[in-house]
Amino acid sequence: MFKKIGIIAKTKVENINIIIKELLDYFSKLNIEVILGKEAANSIGKVGIERDKLASFVDLIVVLGGDGTFISAARSVNESKKEIPILGVNLGRMGFLTEVPLSRIYEVLNEIFIKNNYQIEERMMLDVEITNSDKTICKKTVFNDAVVSKGALARIVPIRVNAKINDKDYHVAVYHADGLIISTPSGSTAYNLAAGGPIVYPTMDCIIITPICPHTLSNRPLVVPENSKLTVSIDEEIEDVIATLDGQIGYEISPQHRINIEKSTRKIKILTLKDKNYFDVLRTKLNWEERKVRTLKC
Repeated sequence: MFKKIGIIAKTKVENINIIIKELLDYFSKLNIEVILGKEAANSIGKVGIERDKLASFVDLIVVLGGDGTFISAARSVNESKKEIPILGVNLGRMGFLTEVPLSRIYEVLNEIFIKNNYQIEERMMLDVEITNSDKTICKKTVFNDAVVSKGALARIVPIRVNAKINDKDYHVAVYHADGLIISTPSGSTAYNLAAGGPIVYPTMDCIIITPICPHTLSNRPLVVPENSKLTVSIDEEIEDVIATLDGQIGYEISPQHRINIEKSTRKIKILTLKDKNYFDVLRTKLNWEERKVRTLKC
């Protein structure tokens, strides 16, 4: 059972201070220690711990916010090298990762902390290395996706993708498109979905390649095996081409850069209820409804 809980919050949310104080009261009654992240603590006039250090002190992190807040928390947990689960409470709009609605927060918390009715899902991540003439610019691990796209001006970018699968080298394609998304299954319901990519069951291990508005209409999204090692580059000198990692970190790239992407050896752990049904999540978030047939009386 979890003895110490960290809380990370998106503070630009109405009544976030009330939500945090109520959570503190709830966990206090269960004799569970709570350590607040800096932003969450500031919202109620207290001193907290920097987000990137919080995971080192707790057994579980509760994220109050949207998917962006969740991704930031996941990155902090990964960088701490401590494998602790994350529970996401949705204070945003869509919330595929922060799937617990605020209206059910205490119902879900009772299931977890009183009835022990929970499970831990492991989600795949991607290691991303950006090099320039074989010099490493950055090494990051992403939970959702890595995206190559044009900046301010609308212009098609030729993006080359090569792959190594089972020690064999393959040329995949040169995508002439507004950009390219390399996504994890968890990230399949993010930018990948908006760009027309497939929804992939989140606990699967695979890599999704999705062009953004390709000029050649036959360029379609592609799913490749988890052991694929991808190399992405651009074929022309075009200004303001950016590689964006998890929508939060960006690097300007040129034809001399290479973006190497492969499955990470580490995974993110997500706390969820045992009876969770992913298809219920999809129907709710995407407003999938069975067709209702109306009958008219003559």
